[in-house]
Amino acid sequence: MFFGKTPSVDEPFNIGIDVSGEVVEVGSDVKRIKIGAAVYASTPLNDMGTLAEYLILDEDVVALKPSNLDFNEAAAVPSGIRRMLDCEAREGTRNVELVKSLGADEVIDYTQDKWADVLAPHSVNALYDCGVEPSSWNDGAQLVLKKNTGRFITLLPMPEPVKEAGFGAQLIGHVSSDDKSAKTLEVITEYIESGKARPVVDTVYPFEKALDAYAKLKTCHTQGKLVVQVHP
Repeated sequence: MFFGKTPSVDEPFNIGIDVSGEVVEVGSDVKRIKIGAAVYASTPLNDMGTLAEYLILDEDVVALKPSNLDFNEAAAVPSGIRRMLDCEAREGTRNVELVKSLGADEVIDYTQDKWADVLAPHSVNALYDCGVEPSSWNDGAQLVLKKNTGRFITLLPMPEPVKEAGFGAQLIGHVSSDDKSAKTLEVITEYIESGKARPVVDTVYPFEKALDAYAKLKTCHTQGKLVVQVHP
């Protein structure tokens, strides 16, 4: 059951949110996007289906892909970089090296240490919680955020009631990827083309290996995005 519907043979559940490809046809009212344009997009959750040879999208969610990315790299961008490049360091030196290559000054292995114990008290300007740990705001953030100016943002809503910070730090809320607009993608394109951001691709799978991609996704141990290449 998803969005109030149960998939069936006649009405299967379409999967896939992010996409990049070449425009092969446009409607009579489309002005900004031309046939042959290399584009990328992210679909609304109730209109998924990017794992397909062809896809019909509204013009207002489609943008020209960054010129310095190929189609597979561009397909890894929309929903991930809308939330910024959240990159979680898991056990292993290869993961640490990846995070450092993205610009991290210090990497904390969560299997060995608690980040709140490693960071100096009240030394952090802002925390962006991608793991949404149950105690991240209530406990850890209270120890490391700067007094009065500290800010805390999570990737998803907090899983438990939160308490007020006694020293003035603010819980801003959670990041949402509901904004699928082309205007947002155009801002992202500027960041990518200027070298301020880049997608991280773990593996590119051919279409016939799509189930292998989902099997790896379920392990929750990937280094970046998994991409399914529909057209060779």
